[in-house]
Amino acid sequence: MQGGYGVAPLPERSAPGLRFDRAGPSVSGLAEPVELLVNFNSVPFREGRTEVGPLEVVIATTRLGSGLRVDISLRNPGRQPVSLSHVAVRMDAWPEMVLEHGHQGRSVVRRCRPDDSRPERAELPDVVKGAQTSDPNSAGASVSGDQFLVTTLGVVGFLDARSHLGTITASPRGITATALLDAVPLEPGAARQLDPLWLSDGPPGRLYSELASHWGRQAGARVNGPTLLGWCSRYQYFDEVSPADIRGNLRLAAAHGIEMMQIDRGYQSAIGDWLKPKPGWDEPLGAMAADIRGAGLMAGIWTAPFLAGEDSKLFADYPDWVATHTSGLPLHGAYEKAWNGWAYVLDTTRPDVLDHLRTVYSALRAEGFEYHKIDLCFAAALPGRRNDPALTRAEVLRLGLQAVRDGMGDDAFLLASGCPFGPAVGLVDAMRVSADAAPHWGRDDEWPGFGEAAPAAVNALQASVLRAPLHRRVFINDPDCLILRPTSTDLSAQQVAILVAVVTGVGGVTRLSDDLSLYRREQWDLLEVMRAVLADVDTTLDIEDPFATAPHVRSKAWTSLTVDWHGGRSGPWAQLGAG
Repeated sequence: MQGGYGVAPLPERSAPGLRFDRAGPSVSGLAEPVELLVNFNSVPFREGRTEVGPLEVVIATTRLGSGLRVDISLRNPGRQPVSLSHVAVRMDAWPEMVLEHGHQGRSVVRRCRPDDSRPERAELPDVVKGAQTSDPNSAGASVSGDQFLVTTLGVVGFLDARSHLGTITASPRGITATALLDAVPLEPGAARQLDPLWLSDGPPGRLYSELASHWGRQAGARVNGPTLLGWCSRYQYFDEVSPADIRGNLRLAAAHGIEMMQIDRGYQSAIGDWLKPKPGWDEPLGAMAADIRGAGLMAGIWTAPFLAGEDSKLFADYPDWVATHTSGLPLHGAYEKAWNGWAYVLDTTRPDVLDHLRTVYSALRAEGFEYHKIDLCFAAALPGRRNDPALTRAEVLRLGLQAVRDGMGDDAFLLASGCPFGPAVGLVDAMRVSADAAPHWGRDDEWPGFGEAAPAAVNALQASVLRAPLHRRVFINDPDCLILRPTSTDLSAQQVAILVAVVTGVGGVTRLSDDLSLYRREQWDLLEVMRAVLADVDTTLDIEDPFATAPHVRSKAWTSLTVDWHGGRSGPWAQLGAG
């Protein structure tokens, strides 16, 4: 052990006296793969063509920047289909610390030891584990980073996810990067190319930014859209939002230079019935969009495209459109009391479902909504039975996202929330990268082992800082809304100041979510200060050391954000400035 960390025992093959040490790589290092695993067959890792079980595998490696790019293709030379479970590359490396994160914005983000697996996660419902991680079976068994893993020894990550989800695990066997292929069949004579993998030893902060740059270029990231200073109804009105609430804030928003107004959840008659407002919403959605646009703001709206409420007309009319559990029952995607129960997962491998999505988003665009926040997108990638079993979960999600984008048009602004990052790159403009904001600071362990994913200001802050290098490289980062109101909040003035510094300092989407009539001169002045800084911060961002007690984020305009969300005896603090 070193530095007081209770690390997991090392495997017998490890070098005698090997230590968990941030000073340098152990044994072969992250950039030197030693083993290839295909389904449950293992061979030494080497370039060229090799046979692994019934499959023919070709590995090619090339230098890419500071690291090594690994490309792997599989071919079935036999006469029978082969079910593909996973393909993994293992490295003999044991970092002291890793940056664990799940596959979507509201997943856990934390710095931890590789042995801190939180076994209690394994006891949670499948829908919770599937929402939090790319590989639900790993919950509670290992520590991993979905799509990429930043460690004290360097960085490992997939550079795309159009073919499959991927996860990188830290365990007593070392670091293992796994392509999750979801038991799709590889037909006789057919081949499948995996998404490329990138590996590099060295300073984790610098390599984190480099990985994000390679990933964005490989996947065709959309990173040039506007961030916009916006307003959202969610954290003041939740599911009780009304047309009067929107209009009551519109005048003040327009007077203070807010550029976008987004109607969040609560306007719809049911989850899935996006074009029909709820009883009491006594006007067409298009009329509200017209008023917002008439005031000079962009009109925005919230939807959850891949869900159908059990009380929705959509589900009543098309019950066969939902994916199923292995039991044959509808696949659960999300539960909310305000929704009168469960929402089920739409099967986006069905052409009729994709046509429906295109029609809905074309209609919303025609109503005047140019800004779309789509939520709970992980549902499309939950394990389950679908019409086309030959598609991975990443491909299933990608089909749905493409249909949404096709419907709204290429020039609409698309923000995804609760969405697995990899399959969305190149289709979305912005991505939620944090837990839900909240008018309170501390975390609420609603789900044992996933406390950092609970709605809380400190959770949103932590994730936004630790995912800062993705901004303007992979997508535009969304750190979730700012809650500035002086009343109806448990946040202290100091905590609000920290949140303002962080949301400003990470340079991404900036949205207020308060009843603006509650604002006084102090809140409006704070907004003007933020506006003056945002242009300098809205660049690619770098973290000098993601494992530092107080991580330091810099923009290309040399603005500097330093944050300690624990703060020891003095409490949490943040500093935003120049240099």
